[in-house]
Amino acid sequence: MRFDLQDLRLFVHTVESGTITQGAERSHITLASASERIRGMEAVLGTALLSRSKRGVLPTDAGAVLLPHARRMLLQVEQMAGDMQAFGQGLGTRIELLANTSAISEHLIAPLGAFMQANPLLRLELRECTSDAIARALLDGEADLGVLSNAAPSGALHTQTWRADPLVLMGPAPLLEGLPADIQLPHLKDLPLLGLLPQHALQQLIATQALQAGVGLRYRARAPHLDALCDWAAMGLGAALVPQAAAQRCVERWPHAPLRILPVAAQWAARHLMLACRNPEQLPAHAQQLWAFLAELPASG
Repeated sequence: MRFDLQDLRLFVHTVESGTITQGAERSHITLASASERIRGMEAVLGTALLSRSKRGVLPTDAGAVLLPHARRMLLQVEQMAGDMQAFGQGLGTRIELLANTSAISEHLIAPLGAFMQANPLLRLELRECTSDAIARALLDGEADLGVLSNAAPSGALHTQTWRADPLVLMGPAPLLEGLPADIQLPHLKDLPLLGLLPQHALQQLIATQALQAGVGLRYRARAPHLDALCDWAAMGLGAALVPQAAAQRCVERWPHAPLRILPVAAQWAARHLMLACRNPEQLPAHAQQLWAFLAELPASG
């Protein structure tokens, strides 16, 4: 089976645009050439990749299987080109690390800074994702390393427990008065809550759990990051579901605020952060070094 990059790029563009005409335009080739290339791909495979109609095209079952492979191959080629260009500019290996909200806000920034100081040629891309999305990306080969919640299905990934990361309810003591010692989501339905913006991985987790529990949560305000969220809670504006580490830092910043912290009695909130990758031994050299560096950090690091 032999497809060149132009074939794969044309196929992806055609599926994404919905027509061979637009796929050809995006690939900067003629319509006749595009049609011939797609027919050639189908001939090599012995099956149709596109279902054609007057409204355009849709991928067949075979095309749906090919599509993510084609996207990954094109992405890898782009990354390869970027990496080679970086070497020409005096830079070195690029590592892509995916992490959830809590890992980035509470645990990773200082260690990663120290690691980059010790490896000046390293290029690091740190992206925030939900834990489920991190697991999928690692399994699909779209990132090197991940830090995700143990609640995410990790499948065939290699994982290592890294940090305890339970969620707690934090708010002004008068607001939380009368609540049980161990909180469940239904206890929050009448509270004025503070949350993160919807794109944050932690907020997506809370929204998913509330939906599954059939609980409508009422948000007074949404903050761009955990520090702002916790500071608002310390100012008495409402209660917030936050990682325990963030709550503890907030208490240190606001020693005189009448804050109360309650544990959340739910399995999804009793989280641990996991280091994850497909196989540590198959990682590029700098990624192996980063894995070992993070794995060996003390719990307070």
